[in-house]
Amino acid sequence: MNAETRTVAELEKLLARKERDWEAMIHINHDFFHCWRRAAEETLSAQDANRMLMRFWELVGIGTGEMYLQRGGKPEDLEKLAFTMMRASHVMGETAHMALEGDASVLVHTACPWMDSFRDTGAPNQCQAGCDHWFQTTIKTISPKVRVVTESALPAGDSTCTRRFSLKK
Repeated sequence: MNAETRTVAELEKLLARKERDWEAMIHINHDFFHCWRRAAEETLSAQDANRMLMRFWELVGIGTGEMYLQRGGKPEDLEKLAFTMMRASHVMGETAHMALEGDASVLVHTACPWMDSFRDTGAPNQCQAGCDHWFQTTIKTISPKVRVVTESALPAGDSTCTRRFSLKK
C-alpha cells in the first residue's frame, strides 16, 4: 500500500465515522425534543402544551427562513426554495426529492425519522401539525408572495408527505 492509498483509506474511515456520528446526533436531537415535549405535556395543560409546541416550530421556521435569506436565497425562486427545504430534510435524515411541475415546485418525502421518533415516544402520527407549521412559518418568513400547501402526509396514512410551493395569485 502506498501513502496515497493509505491516505484515501484513512479519509474513508474518518468519513464513515463522521457519518455514524451525524446519524447518532439526529437520534440525540429527537430524544432531546421529545423529552422537552413530554415535560411541556406533564407541566402544562394540554392546550398550553400544544400552544408551546407550535411556538417552538414557529421559532424554528423563522430561523430557517432568516437563514435562507441571509445566505442569499431569492425569496420567490420556487425551485431554490424547494431545493433548500429538500437539503434541510436530507440533513435531518429524511428521504426526500423534488420536482418542478409547471409554475410550482414540489417537495416529496418518502421516509422521515420523525415518524419513528414520535411513534417510539408514544405519540404516533402527531408530527404533521408541527411540520406543517414549520413549513408555513419558514415560507411566510421568506416571502409573503409564496405559499406552501401540504397535499399528502405520511402521518395521515398517505405514502408521502408532499408539499407544493407556488406563487400566490
